[in-house]
Amino acid sequence: MLTRPDTDALLSIALETLQEELLPRLTGDDKLTGLMIARALAIVQAASHDHGEQSKRETAEIAALLDEPPCDDPVTARRQLAQAIRARKFAPGTPDAVRLRDHLLGVTAARLRLVNLKYMAARQRRAESSI
Repeated sequence: MLTRPDTDALLSIALETLQEELLPRLTGDDKLTGLMIARALAIVQAASHDHGEQSKRETAEIAALLDEPPCDDPVTARRQLAQAIRARKFAPGTPDAVRLRDHLLGVTAARLRLVNLKYMAARQRRAESSI
């Protein structure tokens, strides 16, 4: 029986083929379009490796910040957090404000790692070397 590659393997094959066989042959606007497609595939591939773990962590952190049970929908959880911020629930200089800042920095860094892999990897190496 012939086994078919899973989605991760298909993404890897598509990305590798695009980068190694097609992109070197493209020029001008076609090359830019190819690079954008390669970037999109790399982002999807990185997100698929996560299996939704980042969203689960984010919603759990938001629930802890708001002292509420976790919400299954990350978009709804983010909206609730935004409402709490607008309502000034996190007074400056309090431990809750520090927790909020840490959460927002962590979520932003995770998103940047996903969309800008090379930059964030270099930044991580610099941060680790300064410790």
